[in-house]
Amino acid sequence: MSPPLLLLRSQVARVRARTWLLAFAVVLAVELAAVALGFDAVRWVSKPLLTLLLLGHLIVSVAPGQAPARLFGLGLLVACAADTALLFDGTAAFLTGMGLFAVMQALYIAAFLKLGALRAFGPRYLVPTCYLAFWAGLITALWTRLGPLAAPVAVYSLLLVAMAALAAGLGMVRAGRLAGIGGALFVVSDLILGLGVAGFDLPGADLAVMSTYGAAQLLLVVGVRGHLRPPAAH
Repeated sequence: MSPPLLLLRSQVARVRARTWLLAFAVVLAVELAAVALGFDAVRWVSKPLLTLLLLGHLIVSVAPGQAPARLFGLGLLVACAADTALLFDGTAAFLTGMGLFAVMQALYIAAFLKLGALRAFGPRYLVPTCYLAFWAGLITALWTRLGPLAAPVAVYSLLLVAMAALAAGLGMVRAGRLAGIGGALFVVSDLILGLGVAGFDLPGADLAVMSTYGAAQLLLVVGVRGHLRPPAAH
């Protein structure tokens, strides 16, 4: 690890893992309140902070030098950038945010593969098949309503369901289903968002998107953490 990264880790490690999670819970509550009450100015702080706080928790919870942790941590940083991009209005901002989230999904997928998620399915690929069928059916149903956004949404959502399927595989590698639940919640969050893009205005959609997204990222982090070596005891 390079000296700058060592310095950063040493500073982050001054804060306990539980404190990072508590801070995340507080900021998520602030974010949801801002969504519900329409305090958009607050969201420029609260929304990008969510994945940064989870990154802090991940850094102090696992031993350094593990490739899956680096990939997943980088994904959290990209998610922060994506969350910021989606605070802007317009199609360009939406496509930028979706592109960044696609990069995040690819990094999560790489991390899960290194943790053996694909091998966990063995000869049975029921979960990936179900996710793929869900993706194909949904994209077919929404294609015309999505208009020029149909192709990029199809590519992104394919990465999304691949991530979710592999997250489910993590629970088969070791006891626990938190990562799989997190992956499923991520699909739900983006499904609600995608339905809005397709013209279906669901009541409370913004609040539902952020609550499921926050829970998804948290469960994915906790699930991945359980598959990594903890830091050495001092």
